[in-house]
Amino acid sequence: MWAAAALLVASVSSCEVPPQEASASIGLSYEAFDGQSGPHSWRSLLDTGCVDSAVTLLSAYSSANDVRLDQKQRLELQFHIGQALAMTGRVDESIPHLVKASAPDAPAEWRTYVEATLAFLRRDSEGLAAARLAYARIAPDSMRLRIIDGMVACPSEPYAKAVHCRM
Repeated sequence: MWAAAALLVASVSSCEVPPQEASASIGLSYEAFDGQSGPHSWRSLLDTGCVDSAVTLLSAYSSANDVRLDQKQRLELQFHIGQALAMTGRVDESIPHLVKASAPDAPAEWRTYVEATLAFLRRDSEGLAAARLAYARIAPDSMRLRIIDGMVACPSEPYAKAVHCRM
């Protein structure tokens, strides 16, 4: 019992981002923030199961840097938040972020990829098939097409598994 409690405390504390680390991350350029490594980067947090900490860091970065981010970066941040939530089965929470990840004037490839992801999460097989067809015309050699193909091939699997069905 004691060992289980100690493990739980250790896992919770490993998800905490020290304020100075969060502040340093928020001050980075978008490219540096997105590609940052280390235990307190959003990708490392996500990889170690610290979804809430990763989402909090992504959201804080987005809020703090909104005026200096371009549209593509804003859309990517929303997608990353939605994707992080979807990867852990929190589909209902992920969808609003993924909706925000698209914009009518965003590049067609991006919009179609987001549409495919939303269709999969909403279990809309017709929408997913249409998005897959459209994406194949736009970017036939893209790695994202393989991700979409995974969603098509494994429509009843959780998002985290489906995106790897064709990898």
